[in-house]
Amino acid sequence: MLPFGNNGCASALERNVTIVTPQDVFLASFSLHPAGVAVITGLRDDGTPVGFTATSLASFSSTPPRASFNIAQHASSFDAIAIGKTLLLHLLASDQIDLARTMAGDSRERFVGNHWEPGLGGLPQLVGVRAELLATIVAVTPVGENAAVVVEIQGGQTHPDRPSLVYVERRYHVVGDAISD
Repeated sequence: MLPFGNNGCASALERNVTIVTPQDVFLASFSLHPAGVAVITGLRDDGTPVGFTATSLASFSSTPPRASFNIAQHASSFDAIAIGKTLLLHLLASDQIDLARTMAGDSRERFVGNHWEPGLGGLPQLVGVRAELLATIVAVTPVGENAAVVVEIQGGQTHPDRPSLVYVERRYHVVGDAISD
């Protein structure tokens, strides 16, 4: 047991400490950190739709309105990621767990079915989402085997009556009631 507190005095809390690798503590910690579930869709240069499930989507700035996400450079959708290309960012609703799994699964199966339709500019637009944002890629920064991508929001629409889908502890959840204002 190690003291948990500022001065190690008798009133300090005690806790068990397990020695782990940085990767172990990273994976364990971020599995405890809830993330919204999004699907990002776009088009390859030949017009083929691409898309993937992302829990890394985050706001980047409000002026101008920008968001960011991460993608592996070896991912099947990475060839549609380039500065100036447009994407649709879809925030999933709580009843779209199957859609999240489909878009995270086999890339050949992601656009089989009636869960999408051609939207603005022919971009693959998912049906029944909580929000969708039209975005233009403004930065792609390779970092190791991955890339950080920043997009500028051009427009979109929201459907706040649909509950959010979140991912935490390696499972999908619905956001609960607010604790306080």
